[in-house]
Amino acid sequence: MIVAIITLILVVSFVWTFSFFIFKALLKPSKIAPYVWSFKRHLDLMKKLEIKKWAKILDLGCGDGKALRFFSQQFNIKSCHGYDLNFYAIIYWKILNLIYWHKNIKIKQWNFLKVDLNWYDYIYVYLRASQLADIEDWLRKNKNKDTIIISNSFEFAKHKEFDSIKNFKDKKSIFLYK
Repeated sequence: MIVAIITLILVVSFVWTFSFFIFKALLKPSKIAPYVWSFKRHLDLMKKLEIKKWAKILDLGCGDGKALRFFSQQFNIKSCHGYDLNFYAIIYWKILNLIYWHKNIKIKQWNFLKVDLNWYDYIYVYLRASQLADIEDWLRKNKNKDTIIISNSFEFAKHKEFDSIKNFKDKKSIFLYK
């Protein structure tokens, strides 16, 4: 059974890794979000955040849900939701969920532009700057006024962060917006 699960994970990972190159040929490069997992160094920086366990967090373009697993485990958050269009990332998360059973994390293959943002206390994004620019106004218009946006590695073009977390090179790496 374990050998079958490991084999399945390896096959899905291989297909998933190369699916980006297939989709890149079919879609405009500025509109696709390649899967890039959240690096441990970024997750370690986010340990400095003060997030209450009653908070509801949303990950836009969540991939395999690594950031959601981090928020769930680090801050004991009970309500973690993620949306992504990458079929392989969702399948990979489902396999991981079978193994680790993260019952408080819900990930759905869905266009996040159709999600009601008002329900969430925190919105996490790890998207390229060009993709952040595409959704910046939509995010500001549709989120609750008290919702905090956590942006990993990339800044919004039009809005100034109210706080940030610097990496070991003293460079801003995690950006917080209201």
